[in-house]
Amino acid sequence: MDRTSRSDGTARWRRTGAEPGPVPEPEPTAVEPEPDPDPDRGAPSPPEPDPAPSAPTGNADTQAVPPVELVLEGPGIDPTGASVSTAAVLAWFAAVPAGSTVVVRGGDVIAVDATIRIDRRLHLRGRGELRFVGGVEAAPALKLIVSGSSVTGVRVSYAGPTASSTGERNTGISIWASDVLIDGVTVDGFQNGIAVQPSGEFEGVVISGCHVLNIVGSGGGRGSASSAGEDRGDGITVWGARSAVVGNIVSAAPGTDARVGIHAENLPDYAVDPGSWADSMVTIEGNVVTGPFRRSIAVEGMAHTVVTGNTVSDATWWGLAVIDTRSVALVANTVRWTRTADDDQGSAWGPKRCPVMIYRDAQGTVVSGNVIEIRGVAAAGIMAQAATPPGGSTTVIGAVDALITDNVVRIGGGTCPIGIALDRTGQPVVSGNRVAVTLASGSVGGVVSYLAQDAVVSDNSITGAATSNGFGVLHQGAGSIVVMGNRIDRVRVAVAVNNCTGGATIIGNTGRECEYGLDTFGTTGPSVVQGNRWESDNTAHANAQPNTSYLSTRHMGLARPYGGQSGDILVGNGRLWVNDQGTWRSATLG
Repeated sequence: MDRTSRSDGTARWRRTGAEPGPVPEPEPTAVEPEPDPDPDRGAPSPPEPDPAPSAPTGNADTQAVPPVELVLEGPGIDPTGASVSTAAVLAWFAAVPAGSTVVVRGGDVIAVDATIRIDRRLHLRGRGELRFVGGVEAAPALKLIVSGSSVTGVRVSYAGPTASSTGERNTGISIWASDVLIDGVTVDGFQNGIAVQPSGEFEGVVISGCHVLNIVGSGGGRGSASSAGEDRGDGITVWGARSAVVGNIVSAAPGTDARVGIHAENLPDYAVDPGSWADSMVTIEGNVVTGPFRRSIAVEGMAHTVVTGNTVSDATWWGLAVIDTRSVALVANTVRWTRTADDDQGSAWGPKRCPVMIYRDAQGTVVSGNVIEIRGVAAAGIMAQAATPPGGSTTVIGAVDALITDNVVRIGGGTCPIGIALDRTGQPVVSGNRVAVTLASGSVGGVVSYLAQDAVVSDNSITGAATSNGFGVLHQGAGSIVVMGNRIDRVRVAVAVNNCTGGATIIGNTGRECEYGLDTFGTTGPSVVQGNRWESDNTAHANAQPNTSYLSTRHMGLARPYGGQSGDILVGNGRLWVNDQGTWRSATLG
């Protein structure tokens, strides 16, 4: 198609059939006020309903004109950006026919200082720049309110005053409709980059191949005790369902305190018409998120969501997080953990800082095939943390049915005392992970289970920092546990199951360069210990208990066992140990 001439500002195009006459230059129209929701628990309150699109001004009935391709130019529109073109730009958009393609020409920089409201189905594209120099400190720059609209290739930048820390957010592209495509766009310097809004359950939004750069948060930064910053400062936000966020580059501005790089959250209090897939079916794939976001990628309250193939770095709270979710998978992501001890952004919230967080009432979470490299200071590599729900309840809730499998937690020069931490989880399975830990001391180690119920810890490879510190696998609490087929090197105690009344099954584990093999202090439930190999420097099994069935304990070492009850028998390394009235006696087997 022929594009609009630069010289005289008139529109020209070719189409099959009759060629329509030129569209007259539009007259300026008033800009409608934008809603101003207040934050609540980090989420915007429902705004007033958006006004219906107004009829374009000018002499032509633009709703009746066939779709065309138009270049954004004309009287009053300065393509150099030297002067502000707001009035002419708003009037120009008001006269564009629905279904048209609007082109921001490559090399053009058009400066405006008010929201551009796209209130009909349009395709905005091009390689030029819309530069917002003011007027949107607490408002969106581009606002799309009609389903089927799209924006591709355009650069949307912010060069105005500091964004507001209250009221509505300073947002690059604000989406208030379904079936919207944002592709290949650059959004630079905003408080929020691209956001699907919570005024309804908008569906079918695709955000792909975009550069969302230099997001500016509103938190207090390092050393601040302020609770600010948890209601704005996101790169890409999806409130809704059946959407995809694919192949984007997202960054926070250096030295800022931003909230979330890519954020998907549900709409329990805001849904107008939930539809068939409420709070569900979002894919976050192949994105790169860097810079000081508190959370690089976070999924909250959603169901049936996949986070896969992403690379994230530099988070100050959590690299990947699932919060109160259902049936969410974190698969094949790479987390580069660079947080320093000074990175205490949002300390008023007291987060336990780690690369992967499964928070509170997350149900049916899969964490599989992820690679975590610890280059900074982390409390754990992967953590399932219990917490009280919102609303004042004092009941602590933990994750249920978490599957944590085939992940790698490796040390790249940083410190991480716990590989995988389970806090009051139900039916967790931790299997096939490769875990390295540093500075292990006290109740920390490779896999640490605190008050978990019916846990399975199997086939993991765990490497500690020194034989004088920590645990390979540590389970504390009444709930039953299966510890099977793990290989544990260079920790003080290979496996410890303490105060377990539900019973422990400890089969086929190998401990090498460990001071103790197994410690079952206070474990009174019916338990089985079979076929373990403890290459220990001290006692192979400390604090053996009366209800434990020792079917076979191989390679238990030569040190005298202790604990247990009269009648217990241990066999290993050619020796037979018998507990006779509380005293262990041995004989060499011929």
